[in-house]
Amino acid sequence: MFVLGVCQDMDKISQLPDELLLKVLLFLPTKVAASTSILSTRWEFLWMWLPKLEYDHSMDERKSLSRFINLNMPLHRAPVIESLRLNFSHGYTGSVTPEDVRQWVALAVTRFLRELSLDLTLEVNPTKLPSSLYTCKSLVILELKGSNLVDVHRTSCLPSLKTLILQGVLYADQKSLHKLLSSCPVLEDLFVEQDGCESEHFLEAVSVIVPSLQRLTLKLCRGYFFHRLVINTPSLKYFKIEDYTYEHTNGIDDDDYFFYSDDMPKLEEMEVDSTYLDIQNFVCLITHVKRLSLCLPDQAENVTCFNLYVDLI
Repeated sequence: MFVLGVCQDMDKISQLPDELLLKVLLFLPTKVAASTSILSTRWEFLWMWLPKLEYDHSMDERKSLSRFINLNMPLHRAPVIESLRLNFSHGYTGSVTPEDVRQWVALAVTRFLRELSLDLTLEVNPTKLPSSLYTCKSLVILELKGSNLVDVHRTSCLPSLKTLILQGVLYADQKSLHKLLSSCPVLEDLFVEQDGCESEHFLEAVSVIVPSLQRLTLKLCRGYFFHRLVINTPSLKYFKIEDYTYEHTNGIDDDDYFFYSDDMPKLEEMEVDSTYLDIQNFVCLITHVKRLSLCLPDQAENVTCFNLYVDLI
């Protein structure tokens, strides 16, 4: 009787319209949603209309995930893929390869992709993303973490991108970040994090020149090679910077580090944790700020930091 009751309940659910069933499937992990295809012919292809897809290393226990995605993603029926999230990090050694990721992203771009999140550690070599990603007119949110290689061509244009997150990524050359930001005319929120490991794929300088930007968060670790930070963001309302020294680096000359910023007349909130900012240059930024949090070196001792929080509203 219990089994019969379950079957009757499932039959009632199956009678619901597709739109409602899809909303239910959206609350499930993609792996679970795909497994509903074995329930009946009514459910066989329903999950393939999902506009949001998420795959991670927990789904690749038998190293068959790439085969599953390669088989199903070209047949996916949703006219718009609102979100594609891939998380293969923390020393992942499964079946997914950089070439797989390139193909999946390229295919999602043809489906008017709106949000892309890639957290990758696949091989020794970084994952180079398809060039079509950098001309995706529909993309609104782009989040890249780990061994993604940012390689932007001259004709790149992301006219709809508003949020960009770059966390520990690699860059094809020293101009890659500048070219990427220059291709985002309506960018509003930017997060950039770079550690202090010296590599040909890390930036020696960070230049943020984005007239439309409203929120900027920088986490920069100084090594021997990183020496320049330039900011030109006249529309900025929120600015946070953490600037510290790579723990295995000794003997850095602070005079080799250059920081410059133009005026930010719309700046309302600012958080600073830094031992390297040019204080004279920095003071001009707080003219209009309403909320301020500081952790700066005690110049007398050159060791201790003091914390100051001011609410000027």
